[in-house]
Amino acid sequence: MTRYDIPWEDNYIGAWAGEPARELHIRKIKQQLYLTTLLMNGQPIARPWMNNEPTVDMPTMYFFSALDGSDFSIDLWSDRRFGISLTYEPNYQIYNDPAFEALTMGITRNADLEFLDQYYGLLGGLDHFFRIDCDRV
Repeated sequence: MTRYDIPWEDNYIGAWAGEPARELHIRKIKQQLYLTTLLMNGQPIARPWMNNEPTVDMPTMYFFSALDGSDFSIDLWSDRRFGISLTYEPNYQIYNDPAFEALTMGITRNADLEFLDQYYGLLGGLDHFFRIDCDRV
């Protein structure tokens, strides 16, 4: 099955790796609803802003709007707007290296949650993830 034979959002499903020693595991629950686990050095990350809840089975949603484009968003804090926004890149290229499948990420939050800036490093930075499996669950 190629990435063009499935709904676009299902390209996110699977296991991904990124520096420094991060893994992202995404599985589909139903249409447009996913669960995501973020690991650092093989362990979930404790979220201090959420009573140290681990980054396991975090609700993740896919939205598409003709006006705004798509958004694949991991909910880092269920009570407030704080999340990771992912973009699927089928042919991501760095310098002159061969292109590869990747997820690029950004962090989103409400403007009034500035204190969360101190925790961005816990998430491992904004570097890309590359696919480490070929199975789409």
